[in-house]
Amino acid sequence: MKLHLPGTRLLLVTIARLFLILAVSLSVAAALNLDTYKDLSGKRLFKLHTSDLKALADQMTIKLNFFLSQGNREGVQSVLNASFGLFGFVVTDCRSELRACPGQNILYTSDLSLPWNHPPHIKDLASGSFALLRRPPGVIPLNEGSDPDSFKPGEIIGRLYVISNMPHSFTDDYLEWLKSPFADVGGRRFYLRTTVAFLAGSLIIWIIAELYFMIRRKQSLVLLERESELKQSVNRQMKQLAEKDVQITRLNEQSGLHYEAYVAKIRALNLKVRDEEEYRELAEQIIAELESDKARETDKYSEELATVRMDMERLQEKVIQFEEASTQKRESSYKALEAAVRTPNFSNLFEQRIFEVISSCEKYVKGEWRLLSNFDVAPGRNYRQFTDFILFNGDALIILEAKYYVGLIDSPGDFLNDIWISTGVQEKKIDCLWGENPYHQLNEYSMSLMKILK
Repeated sequence: MKLHLPGTRLLLVTIARLFLILAVSLSVAAALNLDTYKDLSGKRLFKLHTSDLKALADQMTIKLNFFLSQGNREGVQSVLNASFGLFGFVVTDCRSELRACPGQNILYTSDLSLPWNHPPHIKDLASGSFALLRRPPGVIPLNEGSDPDSFKPGEIIGRLYVISNMPHSFTDDYLEWLKSPFADVGGRRFYLRTTVAFLAGSLIIWIIAELYFMIRRKQSLVLLERESELKQSVNRQMKQLAEKDVQITRLNEQSGLHYEAYVAKIRALNLKVRDEEEYRELAEQIIAELESDKARETDKYSEELATVRMDMERLQEKVIQFEEASTQKRESSYKALEAAVRTPNFSNLFEQRIFEVISSCEKYVKGEWRLLSNFDVAPGRNYRQFTDFILFNGDALIILEAKYYVGLIDSPGDFLNDIWISTGVQEKKIDCLWGENPYHQLNEYSMSLMKILK
C-alpha cells in the first residue's frame, strides 16, 4: 500500500512554501532597507541637505558667469557635471530678479546620464533655490564680430537652480528602485545587495526544506510499506492458524467417528460371542484400549487446538497493541508484532512434521544446523517468494519445499522442464508458485537467495 500526495497538490504545497519563504525574506529585506534609508537620508544626507548652499552657489556662479558670458557650452556643462551629487543643477535663461519667472527656458542641466532621482522639468523650478548669474566685467562672447559695448558688466544673463536629488520618502525611493533596480542613486545599490542576499538565502532555505520534506515523505512511504507487509504477514498467519484450527477439529471429529465405528463393531462381535468368556474379555480389552487411545487422541487434539487458539489470541493482541500504539511507542510495538509474526507456523501438518523431524536431529540440537521458515528471498521487489524452509550451516544453504501428494510422481515430458503429476488414486497436477514444476520453483528461489547473499 502506497500513499502519494496527488502531483498537483504536492506541487501547489511546494510553490506555497516557496512564496511564503520569499515573502518573509523580502519583508525582512525591506525592513533592513528602510533602516538603511533612514540612516542615509535622515542622518547623513539631512545634514548636508540643510547646510548653507551659498558657498557652493558662489563658487559655481563665478565659473558659470564666465563661461556663460563667453558662450562656452562645454565649460558650463563641465561645471554643472562636476558639482552634481546630492543636488542637481539647472541653468535657465531667466533675466528677472523676481522669484516667479514663468517664461523661462532650461538652457543647461547636469548631464541626464548622471544618477538623477528625477530628470528636472520647468515645474520643478518653482520651489527650487536659485542664484542669479551676471555678466562679469571685461568678458565678451567668443563669437567674432561681436560689439563689446553691447555687453554691460553686471547684466543678468540667467539663473542657476539647485534641485534636491534626494527622495521625498522611503516608499517613493523604493518604488523607483523597483523600476530601475540597477541604478546607482542614493541607497539603491544597498537595497539591491540586501534584497539579492535575502533572496539567495531564502532559496537556499527553501531547497533545504524541500530536501527535508522529501526525505520525510520517503521515510513515511517506507514505513507504510513495512506496515503493509507486516499486516499481510499477520493476515496470512491468522489464515494459516484458522485453517489449522479447522483441520485439527475435522481430524478430531473423523477420529472420533472411526473409534465409534470400531467400538460398535466390536460390541456387535461381543454380543455374538457373549457365551465365550475368553472372547468377551478380549473384546472388552480391545474396547478399553480403543477408548484409551481415543482419549489420548482427544487430549492431543485439544492441546493442539488450545495452542493454535492461544497463538491466534496472542497475535490478535499484538495487532491491537500495534494499531492503538502512540507515535512514541509505535516502533517498539512494530518490532513486537514483527517478532510474533516470525514465530514458526505451518500451513499443514506435513510442514509441521518436517520441522519436528529436522528440529529433533542431533546437529540441529547442537546448533550446527539452523532452520528458517517462511523466509522471503525476494525483498525489495514487487512480488514475494516465501520458502517453506531454509536449512543452513557454515558451508551450505538448502531450500526445502514441502509438497504433500499421495502416490508416484510422473511427467508427460521432460522431467526438468514439464509439469509433474501425482499418480495415486486420482491423477493430480502438482501445483507450484513459479515455473512449470517444483524444480523450477526451487531453482527460482535459489537464484533469488544467491542475489541476497551477493
